[in-house]
Parts: sequence; C-alpha cells; structure tokens
Amino acid sequence: MRLGADQWEAESGQLLLDFEVAPLKGDVAFLDSFPRSAKDAHIKAEEWFELGEQLTATDRQGAEHAYRKVVELLPVAHYGAYTNLGVLLCEEGRCEEALAVFDRALEYFPDDCQLHFNRAVALEELDHAEDALNGYGKCLAIEPDYADAHYNLARLKELRGDKQGALRHYNAYRRIQGS
Repeated sequence: MRLGADQWEAESGQLLLDFEVAPLKGDVAFLDSFPRSAKDAHIKAEEWFELGEQLTATDRQGAEHAYRKVVELLPVAHYGAYTNLGVLLCEEGRCEEALAVFDRALEYFPDDCQLHFNRAVALEELDHAEDALNGYGKCLAIEPDYADAHYNLARLKELRGDKQGALRHYNAYRRIQGS
C-alpha cells in the first residue's frame, strides 16, 4: 500500500523502507562532527567532560578518550579535563604522559597550585625528587596553606635528611589540618 511517497505493508501497517542503492549524482561531501562555533565547541566539550567523569570509575580508557577530546576541543579553557586526565594517567602508572599533560596545562594556567601539586606528584613517582621538591615549593608559593603540599614536601625533606625543613612543613601541615 502506498501513501504519498511512503510505502506500507497492507496487513501489518508497518512502514517499508527502501534500502536500494542508487547511483550518486554530483559530489560527495563528508561532514565532520567538529563544532562550527566557539559556543558549539564549549557545549561539545562539556558533554565529553561529563562523559569522562561518568566513565572514570568503570571505563578508564573511555574516560581518557573523553578527556583528551575535551582538551582537543578547548585547549585553553578546560582546566578540569587537564587535571582529571593527568591524575588518571598517573594512577595508571603512566606518569610521563601525565607530566606532559600537566606541563601543557601549566602553559594556560601557570598560577594554579593544584596543577603544580599534581605535576610534583608525577615527578615524585618518576623518582625526580629534586624537581618534585621544586614543584611542591611552587604550589606553596601560590597557596601557602595547601596542606598536602606541606605534607609531601616534609616527607621528601625527611627522606633527604633535612630534619629541620621536614619538621617545619610537618608543623605547617598539622596547623592547617587543625584549623
């Protein structure tokens, strides 16, 4: 049975679809899914970021892909994607890659204490204690009451035999935790 351009099966009333392959006339154009405007990019990036957050606990590879997509869409504007991607990579034992992510993020957010802290953690995992000490120091220069930076700095100083420096940072950690 036909109704206009549509064709229906008479007994069931089900719409029949025509999957016949017809020869193309003219040029073929492929439309990519990349956003056309800054607003579209921001919306798409937020969708990818939310997906990354949802997948982090269950599908780390999927979460990594989602965060990388956010950074691709909004390299200058999405701090959370850099942070989450770097932490995820470091937790997976891929600290070299995490370090590259944090370094790139610091190009856009140079005064962010959390990025300096996370970068220092990655450096520490890679056995670059001196660089990690400097990273924790940069974190504390930006945010003097960053308790975890004091604790990690104290621990590294203690391992290096700097008892006075370690004690100073352990005390700062305790003071901040108590307030």
